[in-house]
Amino acid sequence: MQNNRIRLITREMAPAELEAIYERADSLDLDGELPGPTLFADQVRALAHHPALLQSLTKVYEAFAESLSVERKLLELGVLICSRVNACDYCLQHHAPLAQAAGLSKIQLRRIESGDWREQRNLWSNEEWLVILYAEQLTREPYKITNDFFAELRNCFDDRQIVDMTMRFALCSAWNKFNDALRLNTELAFQHAFAELMVAD
Repeated sequence: MQNNRIRLITREMAPAELEAIYERADSLDLDGELPGPTLFADQVRALAHHPALLQSLTKVYEAFAESLSVERKLLELGVLICSRVNACDYCLQHHAPLAQAAGLSKIQLRRIESGDWREQRNLWSNEEWLVILYAEQLTREPYKITNDFFAELRNCFDDRQIVDMTMRFALCSAWNKFNDALRLNTELAFQHAFAELMVAD
């Protein structure tokens, strides 16, 4: 377990207007059923230092969830690639179980965790492969994304889908840096679910 570098705001310390957000986040501390996409517990407790920012970011993710333009599996795939490129264990441990629930296989998830997703092209559909390449390049060197690659992307995705993926993956990189700089901890349910995924069958 990492040591958080800032004081986290507990539910008892938080202002009343954050109660609903804390109720969702605190449920993640239980070693039980995993939730859908959300801000995670320690992220909430860190951001509660700035309640308006926490509320605004929660609404951003609610907007993604309420009006999905891209298949959830593909979004989770892109988030995992961003997080692996940025070496963010917090996000990898959170999103690998969510990605499996959305349809990615254990072998795909293990290839991402080991960093060799390029070694087995046959594991990925054409759409998945484009998402991998886009998320990877967006995270590493977005200014090097070529018009030719973008044309390939547009053969599979419309403008709204590309905008949604770009924002979701860019936000993921921001979270990767936020989580790691503050050394946030992964909730118990996600630690266990991630460990089970990484054990060979």
